[in-house]
Amino acid sequence: MLNIDDSFFREENRWNETISEAMKRAWAIQLEVLYEVLSIAQKHDIPIWMEYGSLLGTVRHHGYIPWDDDIDLCLFREDYMKFLFILQKELPRERVVRSFYTQKNYEQPKAFVNTRAVIDIGIDTREMEFTKKMWGCPYSGGVDLFPLDYIPKDEAYWKQLIELYKIVYDLGIGFEKYQSSGELEGFVRQIESTLNVTIERGDGMLDSVWKVADSLSMMTTRDEAGFVTWYPEYAMCGARRKRPVDAYSKTVWMDYEMLKVPVPIGYDEVLRTEYGDNYMTPVKGTAGHDYPYYKIQEKKILFNNRIGQIGDIF
Repeated sequence: MLNIDDSFFREENRWNETISEAMKRAWAIQLEVLYEVLSIAQKHDIPIWMEYGSLLGTVRHHGYIPWDDDIDLCLFREDYMKFLFILQKELPRERVVRSFYTQKNYEQPKAFVNTRAVIDIGIDTREMEFTKKMWGCPYSGGVDLFPLDYIPKDEAYWKQLIELYKIVYDLGIGFEKYQSSGELEGFVRQIESTLNVTIERGDGMLDSVWKVADSLSMMTTRDEAGFVTWYPEYAMCGARRKRPVDAYSKTVWMDYEMLKVPVPIGYDEVLRTEYGDNYMTPVKGTAGHDYPYYKIQEKKILFNNRIGQIGDIF
C-alpha cells in the first residue's frame, strides 16, 4: 500500500484551481489502485501506459491536471485480454474489475478497476473500517483501462471495417434506447445476418453485442497495421485518434504525484494527435464526466445521513 504523507491531503492551489481535501483523498484511492495495477503489470511483463488526460497530466503537470479527477491507462489488446483476469486474481479482494468479460451487463467497451464494490454510506462497520484504511475516503474510485487495437494499412478494408464497427458500437451505446423503442431485436437480427454471428438473447445480450464489436476490432494483426486506436474513440472522433504503432515500441518512466508511471516513447506524437501542437499550454476544461466524479456518491451519503437523522427523531 502507498505511504502517503498527511501533507498531501492539505487543500492547495494548482494553476489557479483549488484542490480540496476531499479531492485529494479521492485522488489517493485512485493512486493506490494505479500503484497496484502497475505493479501487477510489471510483475507479468505487460507493457502499459498512461493515456488521455493522465498522459497529458504526467508530461505537463507531473501529476493530475488540476481540473481533472480520473486516471486512464492503455495497453495492447492481446495484453488487455489476459490482464483483466490476472487483475481479478491478484488485486486485493476489495477491488472490482469491471468489464463485460468479467461481469454481466457492463455497459462500457473499456474496463474499470474499482477500489471497492460499494460506497461507505455509514451503516456497515466493514465499509467504515475500509474507509479508514483508504485515507478516510468513503467514495469508490479507480482506474480506466483502454484496449488499443490495430488499424489495417489497407485503406479500402479499413473503411469497410470501421463502418461495420460503428454499426455494432451504436447498438451497444444505444442499447437501452433501442430496447425502449422496440427496435432492438430488428437491429440485432440485421447485425447477425450481415456478420454471420449469433448474439445471445436475454440478460447476456448487451455483453454479446459488445463482444461482437470487439471481434471486429481484433481482426487486424500487428503485422498488418501501421496505426493503433481505441476503436470506440475512432468511431466517435475520427481520424485524429490514430496513433503510430511505433509510438508504443518502448516505455519511459516519469513522475506522477508520488509515483513513477509509464508513458509511451512516442508520447509527444500521441499528445499532438489528441490535443494539438500546443498541448503544453494549459487550457482549463472539464473532464468527460461530471466533476467532481464523486458528486453523486456524496449526495447518496448525505441523503442516507439525513434519513438516519429523521429516524432518530422518531
